[in-house]
Amino acid sequence: MKDKARSIFEDLLPLYHEGLLSKETAEWIEEQAENDEELQKLLKMSGAALLTEDIESSVHEGQMFKRINRKLSLYQIIFTVISFFLAMKTSLLNESFGFILWYAVLGFVTYLFYRDMKIVLLLSFVPIFVWGISDILGGWDAADGTGFAEQLLNSVLGAFMLALVHCLFAIAGSLIGWLCVKLKEGS
Repeated sequence: MKDKARSIFEDLLPLYHEGLLSKETAEWIEEQAENDEELQKLLKMSGAALLTEDIESSVHEGQMFKRINRKLSLYQIIFTVISFFLAMKTSLLNESFGFILWYAVLGFVTYLFYRDMKIVLLLSFVPIFVWGISDILGGWDAADGTGFAEQLLNSVLGAFMLALVHCLFAIAGSLIGWLCVKLKEGS
């Protein structure tokens, strides 16, 4: 019976020191400790604070986070390039309406990675704008009777409209990404 009482005493010690025992159980612990010198020693020893040693980590947090951020940036760039490549392959300049899906995907993926609408606008507008200007200026010889300034103005306006159409679908995709982020934050 004495071994059983000792085991119960040892099991209740952490709760005793935390003050989580009922009044009667705490009194029983104190009575047991008064009657037995060994249990009294155990009660005092378990109440003493343990010495903590400072353990130095061999991992440098700065370098670790730098490596993690570098790897994440690489993945972001890869996904953005893939979605941008797919979007360019299906752009309106290639006489394809598949750009609607891929520019929405480009906007969605870019917004989820960077959480910045300006980057979505930049990645969806600028390349198509530049490509549109070069494509329209490339067909300059087909436009008889137009001067350089008029052709340049027409190419800039045409490229702007073309890039704007593509940009609208990227914005729609980024708004879907924004909604996903807000829904995730809400739950």
